[in-house]
Amino acid sequence: MKKLTAFISAVALTSAFGATAFANSPDVYVVNFRQDGNVESQQLESELNVAMAMVGNAQEVVIDTSNPAKWEKSAHEAFDHDIVPIFNKWVGLPGFAAIVDAKSKNVIGCVNSKFSASEMADEIRKMASRASGQAFVSRASTSTKSTQCPAAHNVDPGY
Repeated sequence: MKKLTAFISAVALTSAFGATAFANSPDVYVVNFRQDGNVESQQLESELNVAMAMVGNAQEVVIDTSNPAKWEKSAHEAFDHDIVPIFNKWVGLPGFAAIVDAKSKNVIGCVNSKFSASEMADEIRKMASRASGQAFVSRASTSTKSTQCPAAHNVDPGY
């Protein structure tokens, strides 16, 4: 009877913690490509920090190429979040953040230093809604800012 009780307790704990971990997983990763000496990175980072505080279910992943140690740490972060192809595509191109669906690992869009914190937060929320399959209300805008991502920075010259 003690073994049965211990087994049921273990299953209940695993289920409880597993459900909690799944419930807290982000809808999107905000992959911040940065470099210490880059002015656009500095501007983006100050606005992105505020935007991330306003956004709900998003997690920032920093890809920093300021020095070899940070580059290596960033490669590990990309591996840990299963976004290595995204890392490979833009590593070394600082000053923007790619919004990535955390489940499918597809890039939904990008933001850059031209966006204010509130504009970034709005765009990240919209993209997170798309990633989670929820509808979102979009306000008409005359803004010329685009969530289009930059061209790939790292392309195999053999292609």
